[in-house]
Amino acid sequence: MIKFLRKIRQKLLTENKFSKYLLYAVGEILLVVIGILIALSINNWNDARKDRIAEKELYRTLIKSLESDLEDVRSKTMILDSALAAQRIFITESFDEVNSKFTEEEINRMIWQVGNTSYSFVPNVSLYTKISQNQQIDLIQSDALQKKVIDLFEVHYWEYKDLDTTLERLAQEGLISNFFGDIAHLVIKNEQEIDIAASQKQYEALNKECRKIYFLSGAVQKSMLNCESKIASLLPLLKEELDK
Repeated sequence: MIKFLRKIRQKLLTENKFSKYLLYAVGEILLVVIGILIALSINNWNDARKDRIAEKELYRTLIKSLESDLEDVRSKTMILDSALAAQRIFITESFDEVNSKFTEEEINRMIWQVGNTSYSFVPNVSLYTKISQNQQIDLIQSDALQKKVIDLFEVHYWEYKDLDTTLERLAQEGLISNFFGDIAHLVIKNEQEIDIAASQKQYEALNKECRKIYFLSGAVQKSMLNCESKIASLLPLLKEELDK
């Protein structure tokens, strides 16, 4: 094709048909430009197709991770709910009141529920770190959806982690290390007899330690529920984009 066009150009020059040659040259330039534009369009189309495939895979990965996070946060919320309920009982009621209302087995269970206060929800932030480092977050075409993803990982998860880390440290330094180990003999194992009266000596300390962590436990619970709500609202949006 190039050889054929070259012959035409040489013939026009030889015959001194400059106007026709000029028209031909313009036409040839236009053909080159059109060819370049077609090539660019094909290349852009291929890039867009690859980005769309990568975007879909990103949605699948996020959905799988967030579904796991949602299951975990719901499980840990139930544990923290029980811990807070037990804390309230030990804060507001005397040993005699507790001992008259509950069986030894129930008291034992509540004590260990308090010990589960530092049982944490662990969000998968490593996934978002990888996405950010690889600049994959820009694959999400919807600005509103992208913002929701960023807010979940960079705001709500980190808020929870900061509160939970403080609660865990406070619980470990006080409740767990200073008190909880002293009542380890109350664990029910193989129909082991429980001397519930032995815990009366520690009840004041238990009351004190529960007071230390109660309000922070409530803040952690609120933050955890917020994470649960954000995940639950984000998942349908990601699935909707995946199905498009």
